[in-house]
Amino acid sequence: MRVMHGLPGSSSPGTSSSERLTAARTGAGAGVAPATPGQERLAFLVSAVAAGEHAAMAEFYDATQRFVLTLVSRLVRDRSIAEEVTLDVYLQVWRRAASYTSARGKVLAWLLTIARSRALDRNRSERARVAETDVTEETRLAAPCACDPTLEPERAERCELVAKALALLPEVQRRAVELAYFGGLSHTEIAARLGEPLGTVKTRVRLGLLKLRELLRPLEQTS
Repeated sequence: MRVMHGLPGSSSPGTSSSERLTAARTGAGAGVAPATPGQERLAFLVSAVAAGEHAAMAEFYDATQRFVLTLVSRLVRDRSIAEEVTLDVYLQVWRRAASYTSARGKVLAWLLTIARSRALDRNRSERARVAETDVTEETRLAAPCACDPTLEPERAERCELVAKALALLPEVQRRAVELAYFGGLSHTEIAARLGEPLGTVKTRVRLGLLKLRELLRPLEQTS
């Protein structure tokens, strides 16, 4: 089975291994998925990986990657991202193999716990990225403007509508939106200013913008 590029041992898996590890890899038939080694063998491989054995890393990857990729694919859905996460899992194994002990349970269970954690982390990261994109788009109608009486009538009317919409928001949402888009503060700065958790501030800003968008929908339709 092919070793994923970027993992230790992917270029010349036998060059730094012991004869025992090399022999274990030469018995698999070409094109046939090897049987999953038992707990004892997997535990031995992890200990060898902890000692820096590249061939052990390659064998461990070959023996277990289908389980990792299957689990990650169910959680992440996107195949290309699932492959990236799978690579991250084995890079973490390479770096932290020494942290495994039998007290953590079976090796495969330990490995899949790492895989699940990395996949969920990636999902959270992707959701945060999408949410930030959505918030940026939703601020278009809530752009700050000064209700100066010298403004042209159309712009002055727009400013007045935005001000009225802001006044309809719950106080905590209105304050967060004003600090973010009229005060120019980052979410982190708002959290520090208000003494609130960062997640709470982000939620208030997002909910406030969604409400503003709904209130200003007639303005959007006529613009």
